[in-house]
Amino acid sequence: MADKSEPKHFGVGDRANVQAQQIWLVLVANVMCSKRDAKRPWTITYGDLAKLMGRGPRAGRNLRLGLGVVGAYCKLNDLPTLNSIVVNEKTGAPGDHVVVREGRTAAKEQIAAMKEDWFSHRVPTTGAFRTAWTTAKKKWGADQW
Repeated sequence: MADKSEPKHFGVGDRANVQAQQIWLVLVANVMCSKRDAKRPWTITYGDLAKLMGRGPRAGRNLRLGLGVVGAYCKLNDLPTLNSIVVNEKTGAPGDHVVVREGRTAAKEQIAAMKEDWFSHRVPTTGAFRTAWTTAKKKWGADQW
């Protein structure tokens, strides 16, 4: 039996809400570091996100659900959709399933995400992500995800 005092670690097979929390941490760090270093790009590729999460660069293709959870959480809480800063390496654009707020484009969300002071927000818990995901599927339909 594992010692319950040992810290939990992120793993490759984590559920979407746990993966979303790790994605949130990486994306917030990327945005906030980019604000302090003008030479640093403020978008991040799917492959680079996967690498920063401890996975191979091709694993970026499997982050759609976790990114959707982050986007849903942001949208439900009227925050710029943080998932919009993740882009395809070749096109420089977010994927087809990027979550944006009503009346916004991915480009507008990217600008808003860069302006946001993400350190003024608490890191959402896995439970908050789970609730947001369930609410989003009911509100906007499961076929969007």
